[in-house]
Amino acid sequence: MIEKALIQQARQTNIGEYLMSTGLQLKRNGKRYKHPEHDSLIFTDGAYFWNSRQESGNAVDYLTRHLDMTFGEAVEALTGFTPSAPPDTQTAELLLNNDCRRSIAYLNKTRKIDYEIIIDLVKNKLIQQEANTNNAVFSMLDEHGQTVGAELQGTLSDKRFKGVQAGSKYGYGFNLKYGKKPDFIMFFESAVDLLSFVNIVKLQNRVLDDCILVSMCGLKTNIVTHFLSTFTGVSGVFSCVDNDNAGVEFENALEGLKIAFKAHKPDKAYKDWNEQLQAVKT
Repeated sequence: MIEKALIQQARQTNIGEYLMSTGLQLKRNGKRYKHPEHDSLIFTDGAYFWNSRQESGNAVDYLTRHLDMTFGEAVEALTGFTPSAPPDTQTAELLLNNDCRRSIAYLNKTRKIDYEIIIDLVKNKLIQQEANTNNAVFSMLDEHGQTVGAELQGTLSDKRFKGVQAGSKYGYGFNLKYGKKPDFIMFFESAVDLLSFVNIVKLQNRVLDDCILVSMCGLKTNIVTHFLSTFTGVSGVFSCVDNDNAGVEFENALEGLKIAFKAHKPDKAYKDWNEQLQAVKT
């Protein structure tokens, strides 16, 4: 049983400052913070307001709804947070570490993704590590192979974090291209889920070819529409999102946009691709 005083303290934690401490580069304006990707998502003191969704709540609500934390995990994270001096309002380039040992260990030991898959991406600088936070950095490439941003994934057990590098180019996500001429595109909720799927295919002795795998770092229809407009000629679109209500709502949104797609989800026994990978490896 969590003490009521701790719950109250957690709910009143400055959610903007907490998110900044995890590496998310919010846009600060006085006491208000704006999410770098969602202009209508505002953080102020112990509350958040997502105006386009008509959604609001306290700090605990945000962590449980949008960072996949349990109630207890959210209370522990927020009560253990100590605010620092006001962060710099200027967006800076990511300062990268010279090695990726923490990211490699997190992806391999915690997420159970094959070491060989991770190292191949590290060698090609598609996986790197942020120096200040030790976040794993998954590079976003455009259609010309140029880096246009990054998906960020926390590697510390006491600070769960997912985000996108501030200034990342609109409509892109971490992606892997197989073959010279992509015939279909598969969309995932995260880089970890994408790599878990790659690992599952490898374990099944199958080969990926003529396709693009894309992480949306969430459920973002704008990434789907942008990739379809950029890579013309693809004949197939696959929704590879989680087995949950949010995934259903996302696919309903695709239908509303008249995007023809096929659902290719994890087995029904599992919520997401990483959960399935971990079960297969157990």
